[in-house]
Amino acid sequence: MDMTHGALEDLRVLSLSHGPAGGLVGMVMADFGASVIRIPNPKAPLDQLAAAPMWQRGQTELPLDITNPKDRAKFEELLTGTDVLICNWRPAALEKHQLTWSELVERYPQLIFCHITGFGRHGAMANQPGYEHLVAAFAGRMNLFQGLSDRSGPTFSALQVGIHSATQSALAGTLAALYRRNRTGRGDYVETSILRGLLAYEQGTMLANQFRRSHPDLPQVMPATANLPAPSLYYHPAQTADGRWLQFGNLLPHLFDNFLIATDLIDVLADPDFDAKQMRLRGNKQDTFRARMLSRVQEKTAAEWMDIFIADGGIVAGPYQTSQEALRDSDIVENGHAIEVSPGHVQLGPLAKLSRTPAQPALSRDVEALLQDWGSLSNTPNNTTDPDLPLSGVKVVEISTIIAAPLSASFLADMGADVTKIEALQGDPYRTMGGGIGSVRVNSGKRSICLDLKSADGQKIAQQLISCADILIHNYRPGVPERLNIDFGTCTALNPRLIYVQSNGYGPQGPSALRPSTHPIPGAAMGGVVYQMGERLPDELLGFDDLKLWCSRLMRANEVNPDPNTGLVIATSALVALMEREKSGIGQRVFVDMFGANAWANHDDFLDYAGKPDRPLPDPGLHGLSSTYRLYQCAAETWMFVAAVSPEERDAFAQVTGHPAANTEVLEELFQTQPASVWVQALNGANVGATEVTQHSPDEFWLTHPQVTDNHMLAEATHPVWGPYLRHGPLVTFASVAEPTPGQPQMAGEHTRVVLEELGYTKEQIARLQQAGAIRLA
Repeated sequence: MDMTHGALEDLRVLSLSHGPAGGLVGMVMADFGASVIRIPNPKAPLDQLAAAPMWQRGQTELPLDITNPKDRAKFEELLTGTDVLICNWRPAALEKHQLTWSELVERYPQLIFCHITGFGRHGAMANQPGYEHLVAAFAGRMNLFQGLSDRSGPTFSALQVGIHSATQSALAGTLAALYRRNRTGRGDYVETSILRGLLAYEQGTMLANQFRRSHPDLPQVMPATANLPAPSLYYHPAQTADGRWLQFGNLLPHLFDNFLIATDLIDVLADPDFDAKQMRLRGNKQDTFRARMLSRVQEKTAAEWMDIFIADGGIVAGPYQTSQEALRDSDIVENGHAIEVSPGHVQLGPLAKLSRTPAQPALSRDVEALLQDWGSLSNTPNNTTDPDLPLSGVKVVEISTIIAAPLSASFLADMGADVTKIEALQGDPYRTMGGGIGSVRVNSGKRSICLDLKSADGQKIAQQLISCADILIHNYRPGVPERLNIDFGTCTALNPRLIYVQSNGYGPQGPSALRPSTHPIPGAAMGGVVYQMGERLPDELLGFDDLKLWCSRLMRANEVNPDPNTGLVIATSALVALMEREKSGIGQRVFVDMFGANAWANHDDFLDYAGKPDRPLPDPGLHGLSSTYRLYQCAAETWMFVAAVSPEERDAFAQVTGHPAANTEVLEELFQTQPASVWVQALNGANVGATEVTQHSPDEFWLTHPQVTDNHMLAEATHPVWGPYLRHGPLVTFASVAEPTPGQPQMAGEHTRVVLEELGYTKEQIARLQQAGAIRLA
C-alpha cells in the first residue's frame, strides 16, 4: 500500500463547536489526518452525552475563554494559521463575540468558516437552540410517525437524522470550499443547519403535490396519518419462530422471486391474479397471501432463515437489531465500522475506506507540540476570481440506480459538479416507481445518457467518459463492474487521477459482501427502527391481526432515511479523496456501504465502554426522552415540543410551570389548560427551547413556512413534462455564491446525443450506435 500521509493531513482545524454535529465534523477530519484543536465549553450540556468521547476523537483540547482579552488574543493568533473554523453557535452569539463572517473575512481571508446552526441564520427561529428534536417538531417531522403507539397525535422522531445530514453537509461543503481555495487562495463561509439537513429526507411528497396540480393523473402522495397502510409484500417485516423480527427488501421482481423460492411460496407466481411486475395480488388475495407468508416465516428461527438467505446470496433480508447488537454484527466488524480504540472501548469506525490513504483514528496530540507546528498561513489571496460554485469544473460520472448513490451525485451537482448519469437503455428503474416523482428528487442537476453497458460499444463510451472524469460513483455489487469493464483496475489504467467510489449494501468484506441490499435493511439492522420503537418489539408469537399491525408500525418507523443517510456519506467521502488527490495527483478507490453509513446515523449509541450509560429510550407513548425533552398535548388540540437540556434550562422550565420537571403527569394536565402558542411564548421568554408542532404535513411546511423562505431552502425549477415547481435547495450554502442556481431535472437519455458529440462522435456514428441498440436517444 502506497500510503505516506493522511488524506487531510495538512489541514489545521479549530473548533468552537460543542455537541455532536460539529464534534463529528472534527472527528472525521482528524480521522483522515487533519490537526484539530477544540476549544471546550465546560457549560455545554451536549458535551456530557455518552457519545462525546467518540466525537471528540483525535481532537486536542485547548481551554480558552474568548471573553478574556489574553485568551482572545491567543485565539486570534491561532486563526492566522487555521484552515477551517468549525462553529455551531447561534447567530446572536457570533454577533455578541464579534465572530461573524463579515468580521473575520478581512483579517483571515484564507479561512473556511464552517457554521452549523439549528434553524438557519435568518428568520424568527434563528436563535432558538439547535436541538435535533426541537427542529424536527417545528418542521412537522413528528407528524410522520403517527400510529406507532396506541395514542393519537404527533410521535417523537427518535433517530437524529438532522444531525447526521448537517454533519455530512458541513463536511462536504467545507471540503468543496477548500478545493476551490486551492485555485483562488480565498476562504469562504460555509453554512448549513439541522433544519436544512432535514430536506435530505423529503423524498418526493413535496414534489408530488406540486406536480398533481397540473397533472392530476400522477400518483397522489398522502401525508402520514394514524391509519397505517400494510407494507408491500416485497418490503415486509416478519416475525420468526424465536420471536425475533426480520426485515425484507426485495424491491425488484427477480429478488422477490428468489425470496419466494427460498420460502417455498413460489406457487403464487402461477396465480392469475398475481401481478409479477408490481409483486402484488388483486383484491382480498393480497392479505390471504400475506397471512400465509407471515405464517411461513414463523416456522424457523431468525438465525435459520438468515443462514438460508445468506447462502442463497440473492435475497434482501436482515434482522432487527439494537445499535449495541449492531456493534457486534459480523459485517460491521469485518468492514471496520466498529473499532477498538482502547481495551474494552469500541467506537464507530472511519467514515469510508480509502484504498491508498485510509483513515487512521488516533488519540489527540499533545497541545504544546501541536501549537508549535501551527504557524501562520498566507493571508494574501491570489488574483483569481471564481463566482461559480466551488465544485465547478469537477466532472462526475454516476452509474447507479434508485436513491442512495444517485442522491449523492445530486448533492455534488448542487455544489457545482458536472454530473453525467449513465443509465440503462430503459432508464434507472426509479423513474417508473411512484410515477417517477422520487426520481426527480435524486437526479436533478445532471445530464443523462442511456447506454447498453453489456455491449462493447456501450462499454467503450462509458470508458471514454470515465477517462476524463474526476469522480466515478457506482453501486454495483462485486463482480458486476468486472463484467462491464468498468472495474477499478480498468478505470484507473485509463485515468490514474480517478476517484473511484464504490457503494453497496454491506461493504467489501464479511458474510454479506456479495448480497444485495435496499433501504429497509440497514434501517432495521443498525438500530434505528428498534430505537424509534423504544426497543419494545413484541417477542411472543403473534397472530395475523397483531402481526399485520406490528409490521405496519415497523415499516413506518423505518421510513426511507437509510438511503439519504448513505447518499450523504458517499458525497463526503468522494470529496475527502478529491482533496487528497490535490496533493498527490493520484486517485484511489473509495468504499462506502449502507451499513456503515447508517451506523453513522446512529452515532449517539454506536460505541461501548465501561460505565457507558444506556441509550435513553422514548417512553411507551413515544412522547420523548424525559419530562423536559418531549411532546406535550395542549389546549385546543395543539401540541408542543419542549427541549430543556441544561440545568439552567430545566430550572427556567420549572419556574415557568411552577412544578418540578420530574412530575410528568402533573405537567401533562397543566399544559392542557392553554394552547401551545401560549406555553411556547412563555417558555421561549425564559430562554427555554419550545416550539409548536406544525399543523402542516412536512411537504406543506417546506412550501409555505417563512423560516424556509427566509433561508432560501428551496429553488425554482422546471420539469420537462410537468412544468415549473419548487425543488429542494442545496444542503449547504456558500457566502461566495450569492444566488446559486440548482440544476434542473432531466429525462432518461435526454443528453445522449450531446454527450456523444462532445466525445467526438459524428451524426452517422450516433445513428449506427442507435440502430445497434447500444444507446438510446430521448
